[in-house]
Amino acid sequence: MENTNSNSEYVSCNIIEHGFDAQFDSINLCCRTSKENNTNEVVLIPNYNGEKIDWEKFFQNTDNLRDYQKKGKTIPQCKGCIYLEKKQWDDEHYINTININNWIKCNASCIYCDRKEYKHIKEYKLYPLIKSLIKNNYLRMPVDITIAGGEPTVTSDFDKTLKLFIKTNISPVRVLTNAIKYNKYIEIGLKKGLVNILVSTDSGTRATFKKIKLTDKHNQVWKNIAKYVKVQKANTLVKTKYIILPYINDNKEEINEFLIQNINAKVKTCYLDIEVGWFCSESTNKIFLERMYDLYSYALEKARDTELQVLPFDRMQLVINKINNNL
Repeated sequence: MENTNSNSEYVSCNIIEHGFDAQFDSINLCCRTSKENNTNEVVLIPNYNGEKIDWEKFFQNTDNLRDYQKKGKTIPQCKGCIYLEKKQWDDEHYINTININNWIKCNASCIYCDRKEYKHIKEYKLYPLIKSLIKNNYLRMPVDITIAGGEPTVTSDFDKTLKLFIKTNISPVRVLTNAIKYNKYIEIGLKKGLVNILVSTDSGTRATFKKIKLTDKHNQVWKNIAKYVKVQKANTLVKTKYIILPYINDNKEEINEFLIQNINAKVKTCYLDIEVGWFCSESTNKIFLERMYDLYSYALEKARDTELQVLPFDRMQLVINKINNNL
């Protein structure tokens, strides 16, 4: 397919241009929930169950999305996303951005998770898909690869897939893990500097952890986080996240305990975010936005004289943008 305006700047993102999201039953464009609404599903391959992918056909389909952006339009599901940027994009066919979201297996039961009903679905193998990309030279560095939910370390071919990335020096590979299970291949990847992890604990105390995760693994999780920190090649490879939920952890006391846990584990970077459903329902509420901004500002101040860096994640960044733009 001949693309238009190949030498012109236009608004797009790495996923539209060179990426995909592997869901539990389809290959989608994206999974980012970084806008005021949560309608970001663009299905590239429906009813996917691990079948061999015709990559040339795949790229023909994604060219259509790319050409839509070149016309100065925005894919409806992408409107308002903070990851869109205007620049000159290339027209080549390759992949450098992958999100993996199987959503079928997990060893926790977070109260905000809307994917619990998918646990009965049969898990497909991801390893052949990744191996095919590498074999056909369609996976190009530098990459942005995220292996995520439910809990990736308990899926059947996580070790095999991560081992392949490490063996072929494909990096960085980000693993979103709850750290309930310590994984030796994550350890190897951290030691080599090829893997980084993000652990969403959403709490600072054992009681709140149990309320949110519905499992009593608070102490074990922070023990594993500390073990990962000790082996990482660079001190920014292990990060944590705190998702703010209404009436459970939306208070300064719990956030302060979360910061203390990070400092004790020698974590250098943590994120604050907001539960997606709550944010979408309250994103135009001035009182809500100011309250979230206040919680974030409190965390920044508490960590100011420590080595811990506090950063906004997706929806918290949207809050900051709104406040800075006077709502």
